[in-house]
Amino acid sequence: MSSMQGWRIGMEDAHIAETVMSQSAPYKDWSFFAVFDGHAGPNIATRASLQLLEHLISGEEFREMTQLLQENNGMLTDATLKLLEKGIKKGFLSFDEISKNISECNKSGCTAVCAIITPTHIIIGNLGDSRAVVAGKNGQIFGTEDHKPYNEKERRRIEEAGGSVMIQRINGSLAVSRAFGDYEYKDHPMLPADQQLVSPEPDVYIRERNKDTDEFMVVACDGIYDVMTNEELAEFVRDRLVVHQDLREVCDDVLDECLVKGSRDNMTLVMVCFPAAPSMNVHRKEAEEAWVGKVKVIVNQFADETLASEDFKKEDDVVSLKPIFDRVTAAGLLPTDLRIPGHIVTTLSQKILDERGVKHC
Repeated sequence: MSSMQGWRIGMEDAHIAETVMSQSAPYKDWSFFAVFDGHAGPNIATRASLQLLEHLISGEEFREMTQLLQENNGMLTDATLKLLEKGIKKGFLSFDEISKNISECNKSGCTAVCAIITPTHIIIGNLGDSRAVVAGKNGQIFGTEDHKPYNEKERRRIEEAGGSVMIQRINGSLAVSRAFGDYEYKDHPMLPADQQLVSPEPDVYIRERNKDTDEFMVVACDGIYDVMTNEELAEFVRDRLVVHQDLREVCDDVLDECLVKGSRDNMTLVMVCFPAAPSMNVHRKEAEEAWVGKVKVIVNQFADETLASEDFKKEDDVVSLKPIFDRVTAAGLLPTDLRIPGHIVTTLSQKILDERGVKHC
């Protein structure tokens, strides 16, 4: 898991990562992961990260499902899966209704994407434009559908509730059509919650796991997907898994790459690897480390020359990173046989120049 405030003045994302969903059966073998992307403040996103899981488990459908699972030795049948889907939908709706009475949640909103992983299934609930992506071998990719006001189904509900879609936003303002909070868009007295301008009802996806082909799942906010498609993200993650054993380093690489690509939003990403995920390749890792060592030499030489220049004023001057890229290119260090992410030269240069006290842009 990794998160980054990015260029925003505050951090409004929150998340859950519970590898053991609950200590009580049958949930000891289940996991729960979720990302909440807040807007107009972090309050309801934070509340969701602290309370949504317990709220779901304590719901009537989950209690009934637990009883059925105990009767069926933990096996997920069609009946239990239907209860699970219904429980997620009703749980989201009731959590939103209860949160309406919390004063600090009145003004803020958040999207939500959660994933329950069982030994046999992946169950995903999605609300808004955060997204879950499941990648498999041979380029297989599954991704949840974003809830945007300009989507036909969402537009129809918005207009039937008396609103409009302008500049791809609800009433020209809100960029998502389903979310927790945003109660000023949920005040039509004659309409149920799922028919308001902004709906708190999630889409629920149920997928059987395949141990031979499922590689990994990414649960992330739209700060990632603003600059990467599902396919680009999956390919990037596959490539970084080959050089990192620690998933946190893979997650950090994704966020750094998105920042360099121009993402301006908060970014949060949770990653889960399955047995078929790519494993680290020692030769590939060593080759990349050797490449990084050569780039470090170039950056330090640039810093030495900059600091030694009579025209350079350390307290006032800001240097461009472009000469570093020019030198890396001239040295033939943009290899075609290694899949080096574009952010590495940038982040490496920034780190070294910061350590040397050279301001940069």
